Amino acid sequence: MVKNYKGLTAKIIKLLEEDPGQPVKDLARKLGVNRTYLAGYLKALEDQGYVKSKRIGPARVYFNAKSVER
Repeated sequence: MVKNYKGLTAKIIKLLEEDPGQPVKDLARKLGVNRTYLAGYLKALEDQGYVKSKRIGPARVYFNAKSVER
């Protein structure tokens, strides 16, 4: 679990490389961070091109942007 938010981007990208298509709820649990905070953080990462998202039903799932481009 992440005790602080240092290196959060790298941890998110690694998790999405290992298991693409994860919802915020699952990522937040694995990282030990607040779900609402993580949703905003993921939006910022998407705006910067690090991750991509897709809405599937009520959930928004995230992918590593580089793996989507392959």
